[in-house]
Amino acid sequence: MNQLILHPRDMFASYEPEILHQALVDLAFLADTFTFDGKPHYRPGEDFLELMTFLGCSPVISLGEPGLTGEDFCHISTLPEHPEPIFVHGNNIKPPRCPHCRETRQDWQTLIQEWEQDKQGYRHHCPSCGQECAINELKWRQSAGFLRSGIVVWGIYEGEAVPSDRLLACLQQHTQTPWTYFYYRNES
Repeated sequence: MNQLILHPRDMFASYEPEILHQALVDLAFLADTFTFDGKPHYRPGEDFLELMTFLGCSPVISLGEPGLTGEDFCHISTLPEHPEPIFVHGNNIKPPRCPHCRETRQDWQTLIQEWEQDKQGYRHHCPSCGQECAINELKWRQSAGFLRSGIVVWGIYEGEAVPSDRLLACLQQHTQTPWTYFYYRNES
């Protein structure tokens, strides 16, 4: 399964999902609801292809139906809100880099374990340059994220599409916080 996950940049941010849902319907990013794997999902809205910027010379986007085109057909779902931030990554995770010296941290699993002990107060100390930062400020190269909730666009392969400035502005306006994104791939 290939997904593009959009979420607030501030991993502690929360928002009213009903207000955001209506804003995305009004923006024509979301269309009608259907059930997929027993949960509500949404078909892409009329302006979906304008609200996502597709990269490359010929991206393949399957706007199919469940059961006919597999799990990677393009549709949208929401992530349930968690009481505190969680770390989300797929098989495509890349070791993060220090935002100051760009040194790669191969021991990212250890960093995550340390962060899970103190999510509010954890600060990463770079062994190369000595600078510190929050764990979500490390450069995860759009392969992982820290979030409480978010929006999942299914059927988007890594590097195939990015949210438009208009979509990101809508998300920020209706949640009062900037948003970002990453790619998730899980090959079972």
